[in-house]
Amino acid sequence: MRFNQVAVALMMVGLSMGPVAAAPFRIIVTSTEVPLVPNSVLHLALSEGYFERAGVEVELVPAAQTPMAITAVLTGGGEMANISVEALLGLYARGDNSLVAVGSTDKAIPYIIAAREGVTFESLSGGTFGVGRENSLDYTLSRLVLQSRGTKIEEMTYLPLGDPAVRAQALQQGRVDATTMSIGVFLAMRERTGLDILVDAAEFYRSAPVLTKVNVVSAKVLQDRADDVDAVMEALTLAARDFAADPQVWVDAMTRARPDVAPETLAELSELYAESWTVNGGLQMSDVSYTQTWFEESGSLGADVKIPARFWTRFEPMDRVLEKIGVSGAGDAVTR
Repeated sequence: MRFNQVAVALMMVGLSMGPVAAAPFRIIVTSTEVPLVPNSVLHLALSEGYFERAGVEVELVPAAQTPMAITAVLTGGGEMANISVEALLGLYARGDNSLVAVGSTDKAIPYIIAAREGVTFESLSGGTFGVGRENSLDYTLSRLVLQSRGTKIEEMTYLPLGDPAVRAQALQQGRVDATTMSIGVFLAMRERTGLDILVDAAEFYRSAPVLTKVNVVSAKVLQDRADDVDAVMEALTLAARDFAADPQVWVDAMTRARPDVAPETLAELSELYAESWTVNGGLQMSDVSYTQTWFEESGSLGADVKIPARFWTRFEPMDRVLEKIGVSGAGDAVTR
């Protein structure tokens, strides 16, 4: 009798407390501040209330580098991670298929190739080029772009310098003839005297339309927190649509998030990004197929490594979102 009384008492306490709130949905990001690229939507969706309006509590967890972000999400330190496609495919090449891509908030980093004044594609053949590291994404994509312009890439000297900000500084100091960075980093440089844009962002992407960043989750998260995954993707998509519809919305949000950046720089960037927002989730089969083929042919994943697109992508969450909010014609066309 006493056992039954205790059981009923515990049940009543549980009812009075109501349902247990779900833990925050943690997204691992590799930028400690809001980046000056379309991937800023990850941060701005939080600061501007998009996640809250979609009904999901989100926490952004910074990680210093992509390997740390991957480790965090693999070990339960987060539910989603924003990582490079190269890193994701690298996992699969090593036999680890724990993570899948469900969307992209920055299909292609808006890379440019900046150079010292007077540097040409021809003169770069014997010049010095700053890179993050050998075989990094900026290294491999830059070689592809420069080779298409007639530069003898095998005759260039590559100087590994790490972060884009360091590469920008080395270029400004004359330590390298050219380097690759995002247009945001270039415009944010305090001093650009004597520097030119050798390849602009649109031209860079036309020469190398490779999907660079994806948002990944584990199969367990897809199963256990499907509603949260959908809500996150909905929030990110609605934020991207607002930024695409009115560039000033992004400028205002970024002004609040990055008061250290000049408003005129943000305004210039907003115009450059007008057609770059992932208004339909960013992850499209046409981009995935091109990217997969490019990585396989580049040999960066290892000799004869083949990873079918259906292995590392899941379109179901975004398809549910698009069924709810509709397809936008303002950006990435939906291809499956």
